[in-house]
Amino acid sequence: MSKKDLAVGFKQFIEEHSLFSKHDRLLVGVSGGIDSVVLCHLLHEGRYSFEMAHVNFQLRGQESFRDEDFCRKLAEQLGVPIAVARYDTRDYAQDKKLSIQVAARELRYAFFKQLINDRKGSVTEIKYLLTAHHADDNAETVLMNLFRGTGLAGLRGILPLREDIRRPLLFASRNDITAYAAQKQLTWVEDSSNAESKYARNFLRNNIIPSLQEQYPTVVENINDSARHLYDIEKFYMAAMKRQLEKLVLRKETEQQVPILKWKQLPGKAAILYEWLHPFGFSSGQMADLETLAESQTGQYIDSPTHRLLRNRNWLVLTPLPTEASGIILLEGEEGKIQFREGILQWKIQAYSGEPISENSQDGWIDAADIRFPMLLRPWKAGDYFYPLGMRKKKKLARFFIDNKLSRNQKEKTWVIESSGRIIWVIAQRIDDRFRVSTSTRKILQFKFEPLTNTSI
Repeated sequence: MSKKDLAVGFKQFIEEHSLFSKHDRLLVGVSGGIDSVVLCHLLHEGRYSFEMAHVNFQLRGQESFRDEDFCRKLAEQLGVPIAVARYDTRDYAQDKKLSIQVAARELRYAFFKQLINDRKGSVTEIKYLLTAHHADDNAETVLMNLFRGTGLAGLRGILPLREDIRRPLLFASRNDITAYAAQKQLTWVEDSSNAESKYARNFLRNNIIPSLQEQYPTVVENINDSARHLYDIEKFYMAAMKRQLEKLVLRKETEQQVPILKWKQLPGKAAILYEWLHPFGFSSGQMADLETLAESQTGQYIDSPTHRLLRNRNWLVLTPLPTEASGIILLEGEEGKIQFREGILQWKIQAYSGEPISENSQDGWIDAADIRFPMLLRPWKAGDYFYPLGMRKKKKLARFFIDNKLSRNQKEKTWVIESSGRIIWVIAQRIDDRFRVSTSTRKILQFKFEPLTNTSI
């Protein structure tokens, strides 16, 4: 593909998938590598309105700061704004018990989301986040998902658009991008860790795919074609599965029931069981045991972290776990009220137009922009941390309790509310600074806690 062809293909791909228009303000995640550099130049040539964002993970010594400096200069060269964040990624990965790659991904997308949310409602509101994933990345992702056993959803690969993320280079191969950069005489930086094969993606990129290409030269193109077909198949499958589950599952308040005999007579009964139970925390590794449960005696059950599947005569009955069994309470929906061990908690999402924030310690006001349901209400545990309101650095709850001179009894009675793995409120004590209400807040999540006794937790 020539330089001109890549630019034409870029425009056609954007239009074909309705990714964005020239009226939209875009945020581009930029590493300094060839893919994101080419993406920025294509956007600049196409006269799109965009800004750049770079994350320095501080994992590669001076090389990390070299990349940051390069990205700043690229933004200056193209005449676009750039936002840069630095993180101690190893420290974050250790605290969250994550791999370095997963930790870096979480930090990167949290930073991008913060930039977008901070501008909502302003004249410079950012409409979409752009990443530079291309066809080779997609082929690697499909293979990784195949080897991990992620099922049909994983084999569709990377989608051109998902929520507010757009990937306008998915049509182009790595060779197309390299040829374009050479013809345009572009410069970029190389990440030395890409040559290491200790990470799964690098192992595929450096070893497996080149071996496959020796036997099947068009393997990347073929995998991408298959992924597109599987995406269409998945959409049909999910629509049919939704109709089947609507007919099969009886819902009674918090319970769901499936008649065992009727389920057994259906084609694809294992897939139906998985699609019913997977959203409630049951894993693919439990499926064999769950199928066996249908043959067991009444009263037998299997638990997920949040739910229980019980054999009751001729029915499979799904119920939320009792609080005592799970230690976790799901908070579902934009408004609700529950009673738990320490008191009564109410919550609701509502519009916000600058009203004074409640100073009552038993009220928690949260910017609703980043809240994802269901939220979790649970007792605090060792290793928990958050960013106390007014602080830009994280603090472990154990240290927070010491600094605030909480008694042992007070610590034992402390519960937290969590959304997408992040603590948003240490109940009746402090909200997380990342979820504070600001001048750009448009909706708030209001909590009100009423302790069962007159003593504060």
